[in-house]
Amino acid sequence: MKFLVLLHSDGNEFQEKKLFPSAGGGMKSARERSMEWAEALSFDGAQKEIVLLETKGWTAGQFLENVVQAAKMAAADFVVCASASAAFLDLPLSKKLIQDHVEFKAEYTFADGYPFGFAPEILDSGAAAIMLELCKGPSAQEAQKPMGNESLFSVIKGDVNSFEIETEIASADYRLLRLDFLCSTMQNALSAEALAKKLAADGKQGLLELDKEKIGEENVLAICEAAKDEAAVLKTRPAFYNVQIEGKTFAKNTFSPYEPRDGRMDFERFAPLVKKIKEFSGAAVVSLSLFGEAALHPDFDKFVCALADEGLPVFVEIDGGLLLDFLQGQAYKNIKAALPDETAREKIYFVVCLDAASQETFSRFHSGDLQKSCAALKELAADFSETYPQFVRVPENEEELEAFYRFWSDKNSPSRGKIIVQKYDNFCGLLPDKKIADLAPLAREACWHLRRDFDILLDGSVLLCRDKFKEEPLGNAFDQDLAEIWQKKDALLTEHIQKRYGGACGNCDEWYTFNF
Repeated sequence: MKFLVLLHSDGNEFQEKKLFPSAGGGMKSARERSMEWAEALSFDGAQKEIVLLETKGWTAGQFLENVVQAAKMAAADFVVCASASAAFLDLPLSKKLIQDHVEFKAEYTFADGYPFGFAPEILDSGAAAIMLELCKGPSAQEAQKPMGNESLFSVIKGDVNSFEIETEIASADYRLLRLDFLCSTMQNALSAEALAKKLAADGKQGLLELDKEKIGEENVLAICEAAKDEAAVLKTRPAFYNVQIEGKTFAKNTFSPYEPRDGRMDFERFAPLVKKIKEFSGAAVVSLSLFGEAALHPDFDKFVCALADEGLPVFVEIDGGLLLDFLQGQAYKNIKAALPDETAREKIYFVVCLDAASQETFSRFHSGDLQKSCAALKELAADFSETYPQFVRVPENEEELEAFYRFWSDKNSPSRGKIIVQKYDNFCGLLPDKKIADLAPLAREACWHLRRDFDILLDGSVLLCRDKFKEEPLGNAFDQDLAEIWQKKDALLTEHIQKRYGGACGNCDEWYTFNF
């Protein structure tokens, strides 16, 4: 028996940073630690070969093609795939996965319920070749997407019942924390570094060393328990900036208690802010649709292009009744001309607020003609592939949810199957409770928005939380250091970690919702 350990690297700068103490002294990078794991991994006397693939810019299909080729050249029975950005690959858990893969003659084996970065994926060499064929058929769309943490399973889902799959399920489910310890972004690298410091401070640094005696999840569970209550691990840098550039709205019903107003953000003030965001967060999604119809701003195209020039993804909500006029306007033409490349356009997310499947219901929330809005959405989606029709669930439209979903989720729909069904938010009691269903998990965790979101009003004021727009701002993003403002969220986050949800937080059910 022979297996191939395949480490893949996207060439990011963070995997090379020496953030982690070594048992022998000094500091090591995630890439160095992942290679040490690969060298230490063994199973029942089987032969082993190690390959490092540089995968920068690859799609899932390209990665799988190279996996198949590497497995064939090594004459390997199965391939153990892991990221070179994974500083915390656990030897005992990895051995358990290999053991199950071999014992149960699996074709694909993975761990579920743990944060990313602790366990590899295991793929039978023959199954890898079959998956490559799926990339030409039912998984063609997934194969064209950029390679990510779940690319292999996304391809398998094209014909999932044809594969023998084994899953190592965590004794405790940590998925709701959405932790990712792959040092592939600034946020993740800082989180991993904070975890290593936490373990060292608690005298548990040995949990991160290569344990060749144990087999199973024991060490990983202990690490996760340390991570889940550490603010520095849960909150690193903002990943979602929600910016108000326009004070006016267009919709009849904005599902928001924030009063529309005259005024808008000057682009001259926004441009330096983009530089600050890029410097502070590295990679982050920036929304231009906080409490206002961004497309009404006369310089809307400049805002979008300034973010695109920095490589920052842009998120825009646009009222369905305004969409046709927007597409016919100069701003939209300017955006298309400035972003001719499809790769750049894929980082622009347009969410079209429709909230209805009939004209009668559409007219309750929006102005204009629903059919014309749908036709305009088709045109928008042809230019920008990340275009989504949105439906906010309230009693006034609930009867049309099924019709809306059936139409838009179809791959042949104007959005090509892309759709967002949004829960209603009563802004901690500022709006009537129109929630259709309680979707909140049974056990409450620290608010995701406190950990990841940065909300900025027209004048640069930064909110503690979007739903707390009436409270005193934390500072001003135009005039102050972003890190100084961001740190002011720590006290409330600590209360959440301690299961103390006072004031408006006690009435909030947005804590588990996720932006980016």
